[in-house]
Amino acid sequence: MAKIENLSTLENSSSNVSVTLCENHLKKDGSYYARVSRNTASFKNIISEIAEENKGLDPHLLQYSAILIQKKMLKMLEQGKAVNLLDLATMYIAMKCNAKGKSDVSEKGQFVIKFSPTKIAQDAVSSLSVDKVVYVDSAPEITEIKDLSTNQSDGTVTKDKPIAIYGSKLKLGESASGIYFAPLDTAGNYDRDENNWITVAPEKIFRNLPGELNFFVPASLTEGDSYCIIVRTNYLSKDRSRKETVQTVSSTVTVA
Repeated sequence: MAKIENLSTLENSSSNVSVTLCENHLKKDGSYYARVSRNTASFKNIISEIAEENKGLDPHLLQYSAILIQKKMLKMLEQGKAVNLLDLATMYIAMKCNAKGKSDVSEKGQFVIKFSPTKIAQDAVSSLSVDKVVYVDSAPEITEIKDLSTNQSDGTVTKDKPIAIYGSKLKLGESASGIYFAPLDTAGNYDRDENNWITVAPEKIFRNLPGELNFFVPASLTEGDSYCIIVRTNYLSKDRSRKETVQTVSSTVTVA
């Protein structure tokens, strides 16, 4: 007899849907693709909700019937047949093949299962609305600032001396990119007026990598004052730039 699950463990499925927007690294043009959250309704979920909505049905018999249908579908697949899944989709057999010639095709084959949804299934999701949209952050990140003249990462940098910034996605593009020192007020907030920012001259930058930037601290900074370092970049790949410039703001650094 087919195995019957313990019905006390059955739970209702969730109906929340969220969308994550991810940068399309294949096109490398700054575009995004959407990835819908996968909240899987398990076999237990389906049986549980049917039993709850149809009090007259014996849940054990319902579950047993579903298992019999499952076994028969698997048997038909073993016979090489495509199987209609309750008029929701057709489950069919496909073959992985990367043959360069007729002699390279294996007689045993590498078969996989694929699905083709019906209009009924497509219509079922047509009325869904997005619960929330999450953007995968593609901005640069600073994880460490090291004064290369002292080999210290204690938040102190030395005027006209080299420092290294470590992190991710830091590489500067050829335009609309740069490194800036923004002064801080007494509350530790950086000045939003970009006219007061001090720019690191491009010729003072001697290492420009995604995970590391090396440059000389501007000599025009005031000793004893505190700043944050702002990195802006539109770099995307060797021959492409982002549509929009992204930036990151460092923790506080003090000039020595």
